[in-house]
Amino acid sequence: MNAMGRAHLKTGLALVLGVTRTDRLIRLMSGTRRLPLVVGYHRVVDDGRPRRASIIAPMLVSRRMFERQLDWIGRRFRFVSLDELGSRLESGVPFETPTATITFDDGYRDMYEHAYPVLKRKGIPAAVFVVPDWIGRASALYHDRLYLLLTRDWPASREVLIDLGVMRPEQVLMARGSNEPFAALRHVLTTQSQEGLARVIAALEEKLGIDSGRLDGLRPLSWAMLAEMQRGGVITVGSHTRTHAILTRESASRMLEETAGARLALEDRLGTPIKHFAYPDGAFDAETVETVARAGYRFAYTTCHHRDRRHPLLTIPRSLLWENSCLDPAGRFSAAVASCVTSGIFHFASGCRYRHGVTPRPVAPMVLR
Repeated sequence: MNAMGRAHLKTGLALVLGVTRTDRLIRLMSGTRRLPLVVGYHRVVDDGRPRRASIIAPMLVSRRMFERQLDWIGRRFRFVSLDELGSRLESGVPFETPTATITFDDGYRDMYEHAYPVLKRKGIPAAVFVVPDWIGRASALYHDRLYLLLTRDWPASREVLIDLGVMRPEQVLMARGSNEPFAALRHVLTTQSQEGLARVIAALEEKLGIDSGRLDGLRPLSWAMLAEMQRGGVITVGSHTRTHAILTRESASRMLEETAGARLALEDRLGTPIKHFAYPDGAFDAETVETVARAGYRFAYTTCHHRDRRHPLLTIPRSLLWENSCLDPAGRFSAAVASCVTSGIFHFASGCRYRHGVTPRPVAPMVLR
């Protein structure tokens, strides 16, 4: 099914569920009605159209659509800070009114330039989960750098991935008909450790080079920007690992370094306790959750609706929004689609793409820097 067909199906399903009130039944079955809405964003830009060639699409929202989504949420939910949300969840006191929290991942500079002014003007508290080793640097995060390389010359990139043994020829063929570079990106990110990812990027850069002009807009926040937003009382700072490592692909020692190390680095620079953590790519399993608990976090957030029964406050679900997530096939904002997306109904209907059991990992000596 092509993208237009999926859009029609998605909108039709949302409208039917709303009219028949089946959406309410699914909310009860999935348990999402009992939880507050935690919304996740990545990048907010002034106008997304000129930049879409170099930006991973599901990470992009224009400032205009961002405001449209905030206004829709604000008419249905009471916005609270991440600290207030965590305290209420920890106390076990039920939420008397529908409650929502806005979050951002990674710490892109355009969050400060475009999202922060909107949030201040509207009086909406929010949180940003940052990658401390990236803050204030000139380089791009691994996933952005990899996507730039894949989209620069996909046929040449495909050959490199096959030569490295990262993708088999039949896996490349299966990706055809969709956004091939994006499908390859997802495959590499979910099968490689940070070390393996660095090896892939080095091979692609040797083959293709990197267009430094396309790195514009992929800059992180500075420490001064982060401190300013924190002092303003609007933004809560959380951790997103030290280097944006997908923890389910890392050794036990690397997981602890990425989680505890990130918390210590942020507390040292910002002078405030860091209680909140977001799993990169939303990926977690039993061992990652235990590591996040050992690292000293009280709350952690995913991108699916599975929860660890031993650590429910370390597997709080989020709904990720982007430019096209709430649109009908005509490109118009759809309240019916937005309701299904934010309530987790589409997640419930399609199932989860993650495995949350025990993942085999390499053994390495434990070193906490």
